[in-house]
Amino acid sequence: MVMRIKNDRSHLLFLLAALIFCLPLLLLAFRLLLGEISFRRMDEKGLLSAASLDSRNATYQYALGRFYQYSSDASDIDKAIRHYRNSLRQSPLQAGCWLDLSKAYLTAGLTKEAEAALERAIGLNPKNPAVMWEAGIFYLMSGSMDMAVKAFKKFILIKPEMQDDIYDLLYKLKLKPHYILSNLIPESYPYYRGYLLYLISTERITESNNLWKRIEFLPKEDELFLRYTDFLISRHLYNEAGDVWKVFTDKKNKKVREDRPSLIWNGSFELDIENSGFDWRVSETKGVDVFLDRDIHLSGNRSLGVSFDGKENPDITIASQVVKVVPGTKYLLRGYIKTSSITTTNGLFLLVEGHDCKSLYKKSEVVTGTNLWRELSIEFKAPPACNAIFVNMRRERSYKLDSIIGGITWIDEISLIQR
Repeated sequence: MVMRIKNDRSHLLFLLAALIFCLPLLLLAFRLLLGEISFRRMDEKGLLSAASLDSRNATYQYALGRFYQYSSDASDIDKAIRHYRNSLRQSPLQAGCWLDLSKAYLTAGLTKEAEAALERAIGLNPKNPAVMWEAGIFYLMSGSMDMAVKAFKKFILIKPEMQDDIYDLLYKLKLKPHYILSNLIPESYPYYRGYLLYLISTERITESNNLWKRIEFLPKEDELFLRYTDFLISRHLYNEAGDVWKVFTDKKNKKVREDRPSLIWNGSFELDIENSGFDWRVSETKGVDVFLDRDIHLSGNRSLGVSFDGKENPDITIASQVVKVVPGTKYLLRGYIKTSSITTTNGLFLLVEGHDCKSLYKKSEVVTGTNLWRELSIEFKAPPACNAIFVNMRRERSYKLDSIIGGITWIDEISLIQR
C-alpha cells in the first residue's frame, strides 16, 4: 500500500515537471500562431501585431518595410528603411529585401547607401532579371550611363525575350546607335538577330544596315534574309535589297543559272516559292486554291495552278512579284496561260503597276473559257520616278449577274525583258 502511494506521487511529480517544461513551448507556439493570423491581415495594425508577437521573424519586418514604402495611405520612407534593416539583421541573405532597401534609400536621397544596398542585392542574386532591371534603372537615375548599360546587358543575357523593352528605353533616351551596338548587345548571333528584328520593326534603316554589315559573314537562317529583304523593299531601297537577295539566292540555289536575260525571278516556278523578297508572293482566298502542278506545264517540271470551286466571286491577286526597273526604260512582260472551263467574263490577266509610283498601271487581255497555252504580253515604259514595279496575275470581282467563277488555270514561263 505504501509502495503504491509512492508510485502515484512520483507519477504526479513527473507530469507536473513535464507541464512546467512544455508550458513555455506552448506559449511560444501560441504567440507564433497569433503572429501568423495577424500577418495575414496585411494591414498596418496586423503587421505591427505580428512583428511584436514574433520579433525575430525577418518576414514580418520585411513586410512592414514594403507596407511603409508602397502604401498610398501610410507611406513613411524612414519607417520602411528601419524595418528593412531590422529584417536584414535577422536574415542578411534576402536579395529582394536589399533591392527594396536600395530603392527606399534612393527615395530618401541617400545615394551612396542605395548603391551599396543594390550591390548586395546583385551579389546575392546575379541571375535574377528583376534585380538587373532595377540596377539599370538605378544607374540611369543616378546618371551612371555606362553602369546602366552593363546592367541592362546582363538583363538581356538572362531574359532575352524581353530585350525589346531595353531597346525601347535606351532609344527614348536618345543614346547613339553605335554606342548601343558596341556596349549593350551581347556578342552572339542570337542577340544580334533579336536586335535586328527590333530595328526592322521600328523602321530604323541606318542602324539595321550597320548591324547587317556586322553579321554579314555569320551563318543566318533563311527567315532573317527574307525579313530584312522585305524591310528594305518596303523602304524602297531596292539596290540594297537586291544585294541581300543575291547573297540569299546564291546560298540557297547554288546550281541555279538563268538561261535568258529575264528580270523575273522563278518565272517558270521551278523553285520553291518563298512568298517574300523578290520571289513570288502567292495568295489564296475562299473558293480559290493555288498550287504547284508537276503534271501540266509548258516547260521545265511544273507550273502554277489555280483552281476556282465555282461557288465564289473573288477579287484576288493570285501571284505578285516586285521587280527592279530603270526609270524611263521600255520593257516587255510576257507569260503563258492555259485554262479549262473558266467561267464568267472576268477571267485572269497579267497586270503591271508601280511599286514606288502610282502612274504605272497596265493590263493584258483577259482569258476565260478553255484555252491551250496562250501568250499574254504587256509592253510598257517605266515612268521617270519608277524604280520598281509589281508584276501581278489577277482576277477581278465581277459585278454582273453571272459572277461566280469556276474552272482551272495554269501559268508558266513569265518573263520581263528590257527592250
